[in-house]
Formats: sequence, C-alpha cells, structure tokens
Amino acid sequence: HISQTVFQSIISYLQSVQKFLKRSMTNNKKKSNNKKQNEKKSYRNLNAETVDSLKRLSCALVELDDKGEEEMKTIKSEHIMGLPLAHWKEMNDEVEHAYKMLNDGAELIKATSTKYTLLGKINIEDGSKLSEELRQGCELVSTSALLIHQPSLGCARPTRKFIKQHARSIITSVIALVESFVTLKALDGNEGAQKTGSVWSACDAISTKLPKGNRACMRREMFTWAGDCNETMEEFQEIVDLGPVESAPDGQIDEGNNSDDPNSWDKFCENMGTGERYTNAEIDVANACLAIIKCSRGVLNLALKASECAGNEIKTCKETTDALDSKGILQWISNLHELSREVGENVTDLGMVLYPPINLAVTNESNNTTDGKTWMKTDIWSLISMQIDATKAVANYVVDVVQPVESHTSIKMSEEVKELGSKLLFAIDNRKVEAENAL
Repeated sequence: HISQTVFQSIISYLQSVQKFLKRSMTNNKKKSNNKKQNEKKSYRNLNAETVDSLKRLSCALVELDDKGEEEMKTIKSEHIMGLPLAHWKEMNDEVEHAYKMLNDGAELIKATSTKYTLLGKINIEDGSKLSEELRQGCELVSTSALLIHQPSLGCARPTRKFIKQHARSIITSVIALVESFVTLKALDGNEGAQKTGSVWSACDAISTKLPKGNRACMRREMFTWAGDCNETMEEFQEIVDLGPVESAPDGQIDEGNNSDDPNSWDKFCENMGTGERYTNAEIDVANACLAIIKCSRGVLNLALKASECAGNEIKTCKETTDALDSKGILQWISNLHELSREVGENVTDLGMVLYPPINLAVTNESNNTTDGKTWMKTDIWSLISMQIDATKAVANYVVDVVQPVESHTSIKMSEEVKELGSKLLFAIDNRKVEAENAL
C-alpha cells in the first residue's frame, strides 16, 4: 500500500515537472520571438531616426542665406553692391578646408551607400547599421556648406549658391535611399539600386560639376546668363525669319482668302491668331528687342574680361603686400557681378513678352512722365527700358572705372576692354532709339 502511494506521488510529480517544462519552453520561445521583433523594430527605427536627422539637416540647408541678404543689411555704404570678397582665383586656407570636408563627406556617402544597399537587400537589420555612417557623411557635407556661408570666409553669392545646391542634392538623394528601406520599397525590383545610383550621381557631381572658389563660380554664373541670351536670340530669330503675317483691315488674319473654308476658323483658333509669327507692327519691335539682348550678351562678355583684368591687379597687390588695395579691387569685382546679375536675369523677363502676339496695349495710364507718348506706358517698353539701363550701368562701371573704395590705386583695364566698353555704350544708345521708333 505504501509502495503504491509512493509510486502515484512520483507519477504526479513527474507530470507536474513535464507541464512546468512545457510552460517554460513556450515562454522562452515567446520571449525569443518578442526579442527578435523588438530588434527588427529597433533596426527599423534606426533607419527612421536617420531619415529624421537628415530631414533636419536639409531644412537647415534651405535656410542658409546664399544671397547674403542679412549680411548686406549690416553694410551701410552706397559703394558696396555685392558681398565683400576675401579671395578671387586663389582660395584661402579656410575655404580650401571647407571644400576638402565636402569632398570627404561625398566620398564617405558614396562608398557607404553601396554597402548599405547590398546588406539591406540581404538583411535590413545588418544594413541599417550603416545608416549612421551615411548620416555622418551628410553632416560633413552640410558643415562644409555652412562654412562657405560664413561672412568671415568672404565667399561670393554664386559660390554660396552652388555649394548649397549640390549639398542639398546629396542630402535629398540619401534621404530617398534610407526612406526606401523604411518603407521596404527598396526590396522591390531595382528600386534600391536606382536610389543608390542617384546618390552616386549627386556625389560625383562634387568633383565633376561643382565650380570651386569665387572666380570659378562667378564665371559659371556669367556663362549661364550669356547662354540664356544665346538661347533667347536663337528662339525668336527663328520666328522673325518666318516673316510677318498679313493682317486684314478689320484685324482678322488673312489666311489666303480661305474664308469659304469651313475649317478656317478652327485653324485660326488653334494657331492663337497669328500663330508663331509676328505681324508687321510687331516684327520691328521684336528685332529691336533681339538687338538689345545681343548687347546684353556683349555686356556680360565685357564684365568677364574686366573681372580678369581686376584679378590680375589683385595678384600685383599681393606681390607688393598691399592688402588694402586688394580688398578694394575685390569689392569692385563683386559690385560688377551684381550689376551684371540684373542684365542676365532681365533677359529671361524680356524674352517672356516676345512670344507672338506681342502685347502692345497701354497698361499704365497713371504714369504722367511720358509726355503723351502712350507707347511708353506698355509693359514691353518697361522691360526694354529696364534692360537698357542695366546694360549701360555695367558698361559705364567698366569704362569709367574709378578708384575702388578703400584702395590707393585704380584698376588698369586692357585696351580691348576699353574699346569694347565704348562700342557697347554707342550700340546701346542706338538700340534704344530703334526700340522707341519701333514702338
């Protein structure tokens, strides 16, 4: 009886132990699964945290004052129109360091992005560990852009603009790459590879497309404006070469006496009246505007040549250790570039009003300074007048180059520059008369 009781007790004990072990194994398995899920969640959060950090960097880049508006508010001088410069052709050590930081950041991002994508394709958790390196590379890029925007480095407006554009391009491409792993879209097809390719392209642009230093950046912007002049002239010269359309006395377009054609009205509507051709009244105005745009291109070329002459004077000042003269010449170059900016940017506005039909309607009746000349109240004359004033301002600034502010010597211009400036001033005055007669 005792043995049977002991045996039953042992059986009961073993059964309770078995149940305990089963519960323990189940709990351990649940804990293990929960741990893995938490790890996945933490890795997923690591990518998301990186995206949040990069978006904050991107917002900081957007807010950088590449136009130098706040800096110019602190400068109260009628002789200073552009940002004060600290270098021209040869960059100082601080600027060199900033560009080196930019290159280092771009190289780190480019190298890491490939590993990040490859590992992320295999295992998101392993790939997410590299997001920290991507963030570090982006921080280097952003810091370099921030340094270039510091007034103490004396970088020009286009220098700031170009580094800001390229830095934002890199940050944006990295954000898109990391976000694709947060949303798991990178695992679909070639999505991850395409995002990586965009990162590579943005990083390669630092060494292949980004101009470095004030001289290179300012010249790049000048060439861009000159290119806009060429494109505008080519586009509208093609329309002028088509010749004028003939207008009937009642203002309707003569389509070759096809009034009986049932589709003539539809054709007229589809062509917006005169289509892509000028009327006799408009073609002279268009020719005058094209001549003014040609003068604008010549003025930009003059500014480029004059800046080079001034740059040579800076080199001479450095050899004689005359820092005050060098500072004044640098400011003269900056002023000339800002005057040229108005010329370059106005070309686009003038081109916008040249599409046929040209609006020759009087729009400014309140203007009492036109002495009864109603054509001076049109929008197109306002733009023509503005462009003539801008081009003359640049040409006069070069031809009548006076002693730069805070400088003891005048800038020596080459004979080519002097002759070109004089010819342009004469041509601009003639173009103004032609535009007035056309209107």
